Amino acid sequence: MSFLKKFDVKGKTGLLIEFFYGYVWKKPTLYLAIASIIFSIGFIQTITPQFYISATLRESQTTPASGSSIGGGASALLSLTSTEWNAIDEFESNLYSYAVAKRMWEKGWATEIYAGGDKEKDPNKIDRRHTVSEKISSFLLGYELYDYYSPHDLQDFITGSISMNEKIGKRNFTFSMLTGDQTFGLNFINELILEADKYSKEYLILKSQALIEGTQKQLAVSRNSAITSSLAGTINGEYLKIATLDNDLPYHIYFVDPPYSSEYPITPNSFAIFFSNFIIFIISSIMFHFIRDNKDDLW
Repeated sequence: MSFLKKFDVKGKTGLLIEFFYGYVWKKPTLYLAIASIIFSIGFIQTITPQFYISATLRESQTTPASGSSIGGGASALLSLTSTEWNAIDEFESNLYSYAVAKRMWEKGWATEIYAGGDKEKDPNKIDRRHTVSEKISSFLLGYELYDYYSPHDLQDFITGSISMNEKIGKRNFTFSMLTGDQTFGLNFINELILEADKYSKEYLILKSQALIEGTQKQLAVSRNSAITSSLAGTINGEYLKIATLDNDLPYHIYFVDPPYSSEYPITPNSFAIFFSNFIIFIISSIMFHFIRDNKDDLW
């Protein structure tokens, strides 16, 4: 109790009440509180609601087919790289690559993103919008700005929009994005994932075909029975790999949960906007009146 007496609770409470009626409970503050509500309503109207689109994937348990063990030597050499093979890392690299962005560009996603879905628009002639700061920088530094969008812009869009998160303790991965158009988001993330996986398969098929062609040339001139057997085993292994890849099934990943959209937009948070603007306006009013009434003492 001695501490409370020294603290002078009654006196401090009186100061708080005096401060409240002197600077908070005033008409100008009330007007600003109303103004904060009007401002918040207007501010929310300028924001596009953003929905959360996500898909949960799991790394495929299938590993790349290596060459047959017949002959041993060549097969072992060709399978060295597969010991460090990580399907999800390779899939992620492809997902954000220029090659996949170009394939998405050719499928018409450029017009969806940069031309408002105008199918008649030439995707290579979509005018690129530049900010005032970009134009000023271009003028001052003496470099030219690009007139049209390109697959590099789509690659930047994918990199900036699609995020990947690994669920701790599981081999599940969530790819997600925020968008104001639910239909666009669902279709885009679904096709992007499938296209990245398809690109990986096609690249490996081409690689196997090149290895078969090169190995067949060596096989035609080889006179050593052990080497011939090893080369034949390598060719068989690559043909087996092509057989396992040349289909419509996923290769690196498969869907645990297909793309879905949140029922309600996750941004903006209307309550947070109203509350924060209310506090900012009230504090601004209090500071203004306090400084005005005590400027002689403050300065």
